[in-house]
Amino acid sequence: MNRLIILLAFLLFGNHCFAIMQDEIMDELLKDINPAKPLTNLNYNYENFNGIPIQLKITEKITTKKDGIYDNQPLTFKVKQNVTYKGKVILRQGSIVNAAVDSYLSRGMNGIPAAIVIDNYHIAGIDSAKIKGFYKKRGLNLSLMVFPIKWALTPIPGVGSLTNFILGGNASITPNDTIIIYYYPDWGKIEESSPID
Repeated sequence: MNRLIILLAFLLFGNHCFAIMQDEIMDELLKDINPAKPLTNLNYNYENFNGIPIQLKITEKITTKKDGIYDNQPLTFKVKQNVTYKGKVILRQGSIVNAAVDSYLSRGMNGIPAAIVIDNYHIAGIDSAKIKGFYKKRGLNLSLMVFPIKWALTPIPGVGSLTNFILGGNASITPNDTIIIYYYPDWGKIEESSPID
């Protein structure tokens, strides 16, 4: 028993001494280094929030029912109607827009639905940094029905756990869905990045 206490004390004290030595060594190594001030990481002026909506429809249905869906899966959309800016058409109906599956969630137990998130839009002739708006589609959420049943049945041993086998709905995005993203043409490049003071 005494050996165990001595060993634990040695390990705790030894770790503390090692941490102090490590801090002193790092201080000595870094004492002559003067790091430069970092540059701002914003390349755009985001002050204008007047976005132009772009309505899209997917060209082929995707769904979480199949095992084929995956992260960063490339997707193709078409513009549903002409998009104008300052009286000029900047995107014609039927123009192609590329995007990708940002992430997806398979349906889960207790009625938790599947979900698909789309982002990373690319449109020919338009700066992608000026396009914002991810799209999220969920399946049928049964959890609001399942959890009250689960807790009502919990006092009966083993019965409440049966609701674990109720799965939520799958998520699908079809050409009938309208996806709206926003283009901010007034966002402009900042000429110079300035050091942070």
